[in-house]
Amino acid sequence: MTNILKQQVQGSVLIPGDEGYETQRKIWNAAVDKSPQMIVLCKEEADAMSAVRYAKEHDLEISIKGGGHHVAGTAVTEGGIMIDLSELTNVVVDKDARIARVQGGATLAHVDKETQKYGLATPTGTVSETGVAGLALNGGLGYLRAKYGLTCDNIQAVNLVTADGDHIRVSETEHSDLFWAIRGGGGNFGVVTSFEFQLHEIGPEVLALDVMYDFKDVKQVFQNLNTYLETAPDEISVNATMIDLPPAPFIPEFLHHRRVIIVAGMYAGSPEEGQTVIQPLRELAQPLADMTAVMPYVELQKKLDAMVPQNACITGTSLYLDELTEEALDQIVVQMNEAPAPAMVQLWETHGHMNRIPSNENAYYVRGGKYLLLVDVIYEDGQEVEAKGWINEIRHSLLAYSYKQTSYLNLTENDETIIRDSYGSNYDQLVAIKQKYDPNNIFHVNHNIDPKGDRELVTE
Repeated sequence: MTNILKQQVQGSVLIPGDEGYETQRKIWNAAVDKSPQMIVLCKEEADAMSAVRYAKEHDLEISIKGGGHHVAGTAVTEGGIMIDLSELTNVVVDKDARIARVQGGATLAHVDKETQKYGLATPTGTVSETGVAGLALNGGLGYLRAKYGLTCDNIQAVNLVTADGDHIRVSETEHSDLFWAIRGGGGNFGVVTSFEFQLHEIGPEVLALDVMYDFKDVKQVFQNLNTYLETAPDEISVNATMIDLPPAPFIPEFLHHRRVIIVAGMYAGSPEEGQTVIQPLRELAQPLADMTAVMPYVELQKKLDAMVPQNACITGTSLYLDELTEEALDQIVVQMNEAPAPAMVQLWETHGHMNRIPSNENAYYVRGGKYLLLVDVIYEDGQEVEAKGWINEIRHSLLAYSYKQTSYLNLTENDETIIRDSYGSNYDQLVAIKQKYDPNNIFHVNHNIDPKGDRELVTE
């Protein structure tokens, strides 16, 4: 059977035992260890069409790999066919129209490298190795969220392979219902082989906030941050990370094993103007270190890569918070003390443009939370049950403070109730569009929207 598909595609078809198979099947999260029956390493968009048709004909489960960077491991299937877009990384910039045409296997680094040649950028994430496709389809929060919204808000059009293996263009005027759905609805509706993104003037140099505070000052830091955010301009977005620093050679010895709060962000405007605007963020408490600096935007986008290790076992969750109250912060501190393995707890504030977009303008529903809680645990063999149990515990302990029990699906394990809650009042419309474009749920290795739409889910 494999030979038939090999004759139909320009790229490679890999099966177990082939050179390159083991490399291509592996994804970022080492906890996910699955073996597809075959991997179609696409060389052109038509290869994805052939792969979908072949999978449908032979009743093979489909997974879609862009960057393979999702904590839930949705890029890989056990025994099915992986449609691997990772070699489709071309980025073409139309500087006059301020549009970037981006293939579905490109990473954030690919996009930033090309767009920054013209002092332009589109909102993406904060780790350059992330695939832009999964990020964009499920949302996409980064340093430009307050100024220009989410990655999904900046999609202008896509090329998509349907459940029938056909190729269509999707935009505001072409399959407009599907255009609404793919902006936040994930990979539920087809294989997106390329995107068109709106670009904005950013860089090439930007003011990057990077201040480290002692964890003993956690209440003071967040009280002052809450006050600052009451009048914060759209040009600044702030991410706070609570972490126990490892004894790494690049970290000063006096900080080894020390629990700290890293307050980071970017000013999306003139670095000179930004110095005054961000100064209060450098004085939330007495800093342990202040590495705030003007730097190339492409360097800022790579700065956190080292905090996201490759080939580690990771589990995680997320939750939008309505407010960061003192009680919620106390609960976070208590839970951090109970972590069974190295944990990173982040609080990203979510003011500005991303929250002014109506919740029904596209499929991304969450437009009112004040903070996004992101929790990741790196665990060793034998710790999986304990690590996942702790992740569930911290999420459940904070549900009372959540914004409509919604999560950020790009950084959440697969869970039916979380998926349903996170789409809120957009869910029924997504089900209807899923019924139209993928009634047999061929694309289900994702945070799935069931076309049946009739399962009884118990809200947490």
